[in-house]
Amino acid sequence: MNKKILILSITSTILFSGCATLFGGGAKQQITINSNKSMKVSIGYISDENKTLIGKQSFTAPSTITMVRESSDLLLTSDNNEFEPIKIESKMNAWVWGDILATSPLSTTVDSVTGAMWEYDDNVTISKK
Repeated sequence: MNKKILILSITSTILFSGCATLFGGGAKQQITINSNKSMKVSIGYISDENKTLIGKQSFTAPSTITMVRESSDLLLTSDNNEFEPIKIESKMNAWVWGDILATSPLSTTVDSVTGAMWEYDDNVTISKK
């Protein structure tokens, strides 16, 4: 009986959780910002309506930051105008194909709601003007 409960629990977890949530990194992602010198930079989500940054964070590069995954692209800007703004595009996480192949609308919904459906480049390099 215990073996059946264990198998049922594991099966339910896999079927009712999104592949990207379980295996693709979850709702947050670490992004490494590389630069050949220390620079003050900002990053935020690009608003579709008026192209402003939402949730803007400032930090000193080089650095590794943690961002919540969203469908919105990111924009990396220089606080001192040392480099041209860099757009970091939001792409579909490849693990979402696991949801599609499993024909699991619930799993796809979980990935969509948590943001795990999306991913950014893991490494971005800043080049001075």
